[in-house]
Amino acid sequence: MSTTSPKTARKGETTGSKAMLAIVLVTSLFFIWGLTMNLVNALNSPFANYMQLDSAQAALLQVAYYGAYFVMAIPAGLIAKRFGYKGGVLSGLFLFAFGAFIVIPATNMASYGLFLLAMFVIALGAASLETNCNPYITKLGDERGESFRLNMAQSFNGVGNIVGPLILGQILGTTVAAGQPGFEQAKTQFLTDTRTVYIVIGVVLVVVFVVFAFFRLPSPPGDAEEEAGGKGSGETFRTLLKRPYFTLGVIAEFIFIGLQVAGMAIFSAYALKHWGAGITAGLAATMLSVLSLLFTIGRFVTTPLMARFDPAKILGIYMSASAVLMFIVFLGLGKVSVIAFMVAYLFISIGYPTVFSLTLKGLKGSAAKTGSSALVMSIVGAALIPLLLGVIQDAAGIEIAALVMVPGFLYVAWYAFWGSRIGVPKVGETR
Repeated sequence: MSTTSPKTARKGETTGSKAMLAIVLVTSLFFIWGLTMNLVNALNSPFANYMQLDSAQAALLQVAYYGAYFVMAIPAGLIAKRFGYKGGVLSGLFLFAFGAFIVIPATNMASYGLFLLAMFVIALGAASLETNCNPYITKLGDERGESFRLNMAQSFNGVGNIVGPLILGQILGTTVAAGQPGFEQAKTQFLTDTRTVYIVIGVVLVVVFVVFAFFRLPSPPGDAEEEAGGKGSGETFRTLLKRPYFTLGVIAEFIFIGLQVAGMAIFSAYALKHWGAGITAGLAATMLSVLSLLFTIGRFVTTPLMARFDPAKILGIYMSASAVLMFIVFLGLGKVSVIAFMVAYLFISIGYPTVFSLTLKGLKGSAAKTGSSALVMSIVGAALIPLLLGVIQDAAGIEIAALVMVPGFLYVAWYAFWGSRIGVPKVGETR
């Protein structure tokens, strides 16, 4: 007769080959939603052209996508509490695939409204995946390796961010402006190509859904303890807010993700203004691709360092460097400032996953799920802060918009060095 306790058995699952396989499978999801997130950004301009949209109407793509994160974060957390991380992942994959297939009638009917609905449903699925996959990867293993694991998984999210636009660039032809010969044919081809991309995504997601349906994800230690004890930690969002490092972390995530997205949104316009002679829209777009590549390289290069050095200190140094580089952007020093803008994303790269893991420090089981919901809700900063900086850009210039980003990065640096330590339990201690 075995004397191994359920708690000991579950603990073994978080360190062996089964845990490694689970991490690989869940990490693949980071790539998928990273790919589709940047597809939305890449589709913005051609959709505006072929559907003859003004700037405000075109911006609804981002509003629909990032707004869904705010809507879905709490329901996704509740699903995870009731059915576990696997239930949250399966619900996310279902919504994701369903939204991808809505693109079929949207493109057949050339309906922008229906396409917005498709993007909203896709983002509901992505939000559910992010609400569940981020804390799952973070908590599946030793507490000291939380930032390392999440940054590694998020690195593949960055790869997806690069691959999405590259795929679209390979299949979409030259954009034909309204009123030019061949416009209707080009529009039809664009809608057909877009439909094909999302059909492939939908089919892949169905296959992934089946794989996850038949694979039993091992429970993180905190979840296993709750299952063995038959009850949760009793933590609610209100009680979590009493932990200073948690509240400050949610604020840091809101600010950071807004700055990250806003910077990418204004980069091309900044490069066109400051690079000097020879700059074209095509060259500015290429520079944006290089910026995204530096962002991904930053994650891959830095993640191994987190196994040796304090992730909070690395984050603090990186955010301080980002603030300095964005101040150089504000100075408008021609090519120097444009290059500084691009290099800043090498340091910006680790911000989201590292703040995420620091904010969930010491939280286990249902408390980690509740905390993850709050952090995913903070992604609404990606919709609000770019809007604010856009208003500042129109009123005072793009350089002032860059200057406003500096104190935001300095706040995240302060959180990394000091704020993330206020009231945090020691490793191995729960409260």
